[in-house]
Amino acid sequence: MKPFMIVKVGGMDINIVRVPLNDEIFGDFSYINSRIRIEEKLVGAVLVDTVLHEINHAIWAVGQLKSKAQKEERAVSVMASYWTQIFRDNPELIRWINRNLATKTKKK
Repeated sequence: MKPFMIVKVGGMDINIVRVPLNDEIFGDFSYINSRIRIEEKLVGAVLVDTVLHEINHAIWAVGQLKSKAQKEERAVSVMASYWTQIFRDNPELIRWINRNLATKTKKK
């Protein structure tokens, strides 16, 4: 399955693919496979929200925030640093977000 986008998160290149997830989940992240899967039926703001949600899971894993005991301020600081790097290194992600937020119709 060919990724529709590759996003750099820290030192990782995360492949983002659109696949049928049987309407059970919107998406998921696999650290081992460096992959985000997104339900192929999603469009517009829900699609963008889901991709950003799954990128947050990637940040959580790459930033080693996996422990439930992490303090909120540390987690927020690490997330902000990674989002800064993601926006800087992935201009195609910003263009894709803007395009998809302008989409108002549902994909069938």
